[in-house]
Amino acid sequence: MKPIQILQNAAFAILIVYSLICCTQQKKQTPLVKEIKVNLEQRSLQVEGFGVNITPALWNNGKLRPAIDKLVDDLGATLFRFDCTGLANWLDPAKRQSNGIWPKTYLDSVYKSKVFSDAWETFRYLNHKGIEPFFNVSGRINPGLGKSGKEWNTLADFDGYAEMVVSMLIWARYQEHLKFNLLAPFNENNYGYPEGSRIDGPEMVKVTQAIIHKLIDYKLNDIQLILMDATYPDLNLLARHLADTTLSMSGKVRAYAAHCYVNGDPCDLQSLCKSKSDYALFTEMVSDSHIQGISSWLSEYGDLDQSGEIEYEVAWNSTLRLMKRLSDGFNAALVWDAFDNFHQHNNAWTEYGLLKTDTINWTYIPKKRYYAAKQVYRFVKPGWKMVKIITPQPINCHIRILVFVSPDGNDYTMVVMNRIESDVDLSINLNDMGNVTLSKTVHHFVTDKTDNCSSKKDPSVSGHIIRVLLPEHSISTITTLK
Repeated sequence: MKPIQILQNAAFAILIVYSLICCTQQKKQTPLVKEIKVNLEQRSLQVEGFGVNITPALWNNGKLRPAIDKLVDDLGATLFRFDCTGLANWLDPAKRQSNGIWPKTYLDSVYKSKVFSDAWETFRYLNHKGIEPFFNVSGRINPGLGKSGKEWNTLADFDGYAEMVVSMLIWARYQEHLKFNLLAPFNENNYGYPEGSRIDGPEMVKVTQAIIHKLIDYKLNDIQLILMDATYPDLNLLARHLADTTLSMSGKVRAYAAHCYVNGDPCDLQSLCKSKSDYALFTEMVSDSHIQGISSWLSEYGDLDQSGEIEYEVAWNSTLRLMKRLSDGFNAALVWDAFDNFHQHNNAWTEYGLLKTDTINWTYIPKKRYYAAKQVYRFVKPGWKMVKIITPQPINCHIRILVFVSPDGNDYTMVVMNRIESDVDLSINLNDMGNVTLSKTVHHFVTDKTDNCSSKKDPSVSGHIIRVLLPEHSISTITTLK
């Protein structure tokens, strides 16, 4: 190649690099401008709380306390779905007496064992933190409670299962003096082994009836149930529950629950913009039912990736699922899992936790998914309501936003996910203010690939207009809380 050609090529290459730099700078200097409108007077869904699934196997003589402190005091979790053992086989059916109950000496030996002692101490510490966890039962059953042969994990002895579950509540309340009033007696029974015993749809109502009868027999009158906990929003099973008058008239049903998982991207753009999903139909069926005071809970959500190589993507996808399910009408949501730990039901160490577990020093380090959840958990309180948002197309497919306001109207929080690979100058028009005040300082917190629920420059407020710069591909919270 001739020298002149080399110089020409070099100059051309420099020009391309310069152009790319200029384009990048221009992108940062001239963010996309978008506008939405929020009507804080049109309130709908009421939030009942956010939280985590937790197992006590890592109590470790109290070394779990800092993790619980972090989850309650920093993350803002208020709901704890508590599984004592990860298995539904802690009592041996062969030891039941002719009257159907287990001998006191046998119950003493089980409920004073290390497994349950760790459970009681973990639960007690949560009570100390002002939390009333709710008991959950998951994992395989003892074959003595199931059908014969290969169907041993399909529940057959409904009375025995109910007696076992309620015996745990009796011990927790009267021997350990723990504070609670909710029970989730099932876990993914539509799936079966190893997540829970297999219970077919028509039988689920019968098992639930057996548990209610036991609660009444033992005068646990204040205990209510969170039911179903299926792997997906099972509309047929829900219809069976809602149609059964013995359940609806019992006053024992607090909520119906479903789970939400995908491995990887939660859904394509088209489904994100879709107005209805089975989850939305689930919540509509619950709210339209004749049962007073019940609601819809997302008792497990998250992402199934355990590679540890796409942590921000996991954080993003999990939060996007949470946002979508809240917009579908779920009143509460609990992430799977609180911290990395060993799960008995599948006999494996799992790394789904919001906190990474250091098993050498027994310390707990927040992951990116922790900070993504914090963008919602810390700034949206129980009792707050979601309010109406007007987002012109195609913003609502690329920028997802949920807005919540406190009962007294003095505080509000907006959670925004900017899917666009560009900064966005967002203008938020708070029209029809009513009794909602704008006198408070508004704060801005961001989680993205570099920031971890970091405090940013406060948004500008002029009249009813809030202006905030959303970093590209980020999760933002604009709130009056600090």
